[in-house]
Amino acid sequence: MQIFIFCSCAVIQVYVTNEQLGLVVIVAGATCDLGIHDHRLSWLYCAVITGQILISPYMGYKADEIGRRKMLLITMILSLAASLLSALMPEFWSFLVMRFFVGLFVTGPSSLIVTYLSEFTKISLRGSVINYQSYFIGISMILMTCKTHSHPLFESIAWRIFMAGVASVLLPLKLHHRIVNDYALTSWRVVALLNLLPGIIGLVTLWFLPESPKYYLAVDQQKRAMEALERCCRLNKGKDVTLSSLGVESVTQPRLPEKPIHRSAFARQWYDVAPLLRGLYFRHLALASAAIFILLGTGAGLASWMLRVRNLTLKNKDSQTICVVLEKFDEHKMDLPKCDLGMDDLKDSVFHGLAVLGVFIFTSILLIWFGRRVIVFLYVLGAALAGFLLNFAKDETLILVLFLIYIVAPLCSLRLTLSMLIDLIPTNLRGKAVSISMMVGCLGGLVASLFVGYTMKLNCYVTFNTFVLALIFCAILIVMLPSDGNMRFKKGSV
Repeated sequence: MQIFIFCSCAVIQVYVTNEQLGLVVIVAGATCDLGIHDHRLSWLYCAVITGQILISPYMGYKADEIGRRKMLLITMILSLAASLLSALMPEFWSFLVMRFFVGLFVTGPSSLIVTYLSEFTKISLRGSVINYQSYFIGISMILMTCKTHSHPLFESIAWRIFMAGVASVLLPLKLHHRIVNDYALTSWRVVALLNLLPGIIGLVTLWFLPESPKYYLAVDQQKRAMEALERCCRLNKGKDVTLSSLGVESVTQPRLPEKPIHRSAFARQWYDVAPLLRGLYFRHLALASAAIFILLGTGAGLASWMLRVRNLTLKNKDSQTICVVLEKFDEHKMDLPKCDLGMDDLKDSVFHGLAVLGVFIFTSILLIWFGRRVIVFLYVLGAALAGFLLNFAKDETLILVLFLIYIVAPLCSLRLTLSMLIDLIPTNLRGKAVSISMMVGCLGGLVASLFVGYTMKLNCYVTFNTFVLALIFCAILIVMLPSDGNMRFKKGSV
């Protein structure tokens, strides 16, 4: 059962990454079709992230109220529908509105798959299992770029997966199938539609999976918790094995909430959230959320500018640092060179995906010997050092390597930080805590993206070194969280 749940969450993770990080590639293909200039690009990113920020607290509250699986099913259906409509929109403003709704609904699976998967995993393995599931972030990023450069997708409905480090250079896709008047089925629409496939597969598989027994215990539904565990037991041990035959007649867990009291809707929401705003729970939530704000700000907000910054450095023929190169170009020259990007233009995005996948695999190895807090601390300091060295690096390859370390290490630290927060918060508050921290993280991505956009052309050194200082502060926050040993043996951990 745990393998089925892991595979379902992994496929859903591919879909979520397609919708969140893959938008950069889709927009690159839709630039001319929808007239997406720099300002409109900023509006588009702001709309998507604003949707995630607005809905995150409600997603967590509702997941703790009606269940992780049920909330996942609802948000997956709505997200798939909104994404489908966005791929069919004929002009920019309708596309913007539908991507806002995608941002709203994809927040559900984005935050809840981690909670759902963790509650079927024992505490000593949570960090490793969540990290394994994060492999599919890197896989999705590679596939996303690959799909835009396969042989005719519309005719074959299949794309080639890159082998051994994406060795072959595939032909750029040039699809323009006119349907009516000026409306045509173009390459970026086909890519957006193909992005739905893992979401549909994830939705179907999730439909046949059980709800979290820990959720049922948190809402005082002992019978349903036993039924869910019975289902897991029969699948794991065989049809003839039952909980009774194993001597299990009832189950419980520490840190269960008090029995609910009938209150008004607003009073009930405040009563449910209030425990997170005091004592150790608030301390843990505040530290983790502040760290995630910086991690997502660097790993996603700064990364959203990677394609444009790298394009400028590649234009420069002299051996100079990034900031010297950026000073040569005015604001208008930060545009990408053309509407349909070739493999040469997007190869850095492929390297980005490979780097993310590689760091997650390396993290799995480190987890054998080190705790999560130590690994995140080292990753964050390594990213800060890479950002500092960007002040002096002049070699094109060295700049790419440092830039990737600068943005990939914080992104790969995010899931480990979330898994630490999950271990520190009881089941009945877990969904709300993860959603609040992800809301703060999305805010960090938005602030970082706007900060880069407004300061890069004014003073590049201030831009990059502000992120360096923020990462150093993040490392201090991580040290203030409990170590894995304290979490694992803490009384009441579930």
